Amino acid sequence: MTLADFLNRCSFARLSSELLQSCNPFKCGNEDLDEFFREDFRLYGEKLLGKTYVFRLRERPESIVAAFTISNDSIRIKQLAPEDKAKIEYVTENGEKNLRRYPGVLVGRLGTNIEFAKQGFGSAVMDFIKAWFRSDENKTGCRFIIVDAINKPEVIHYYQKNNFKFLYSSEINEARALGINVKTLGEKPLHTRLMYFDLIDIK
Repeated sequence: MTLADFLNRCSFARLSSELLQSCNPFKCGNEDLDEFFREDFRLYGEKLLGKTYVFRLRERPESIVAAFTISNDSIRIKQLAPEDKAKIEYVTENGEKNLRRYPGVLVGRLGTNIEFAKQGFGSAVMDFIKAWFRSDENKTGCRFIIVDAINKPEVIHYYQKNNFKFLYSSEINEARALGINVKTLGEKPLHTRLMYFDLIDIK
């Protein structure tokens, strides 16, 4: 599904209590996400921790197709292992000063209604987010889209399919950066993996 087709089929809006009351219950198959988009998004917004948006079918506006929450973030070079640091600093152009951190937007929550799963809507939402923050209308500098992806094959596959890369080349590097005992990784893999997309790749 192209982004143009997606936007022809869906309308975009900030999620609010009033909008939620006019829609059918949103269910993406993950109870934590469902609860967040049903209840917790309100407090999140009030505390200025993030803003939540939804797409609804134009022909059935009571049907929420997808929802996501975004907030400001950055990639902090100092926290990266040398081999991972080189990946990020490499993306800078010749002569550009290497920064201590690079601005990004965190997609903290993202879910597609199970009614619309496996139809291309999820990737279309990500295409929208990429275009939104690459647009000249974006009011701040934003080099990366960052996600803290649940460490499950189907979730990792979704982000890799959408050209996201692991910020840390190994779970060991990521665990060390987070202060997690690496000796426990064999018994219990990391719950999430940090991944990023470089917006400069969009021409």
